Amino acid sequence: MASVAVVARTRLEGLEYLVETTKGAAEWAVNEQVAAKFETLREATRAAMRLPAGLRAFAMPAVS
Repeated sequence: MASVAVVARTRLEGLEYLVETTKGAAEWAVNEQVAAKFETLREATRAAMRLPAGLRAFAMPAVS
């Protein structure tokens, strides 16, 4: 199954996307191409909800 969802957050400059890291810390990128991809919107939502509340991230369908 193709990846269909990403985790994003809003900034003044636009959207930032969650990048998969081996360190366990949340890292963000402005390019959706390097974002962590999730197979379902549900998995992306779960990943967004597990982040600290101050980050206010959300799941959304991937464009690419």
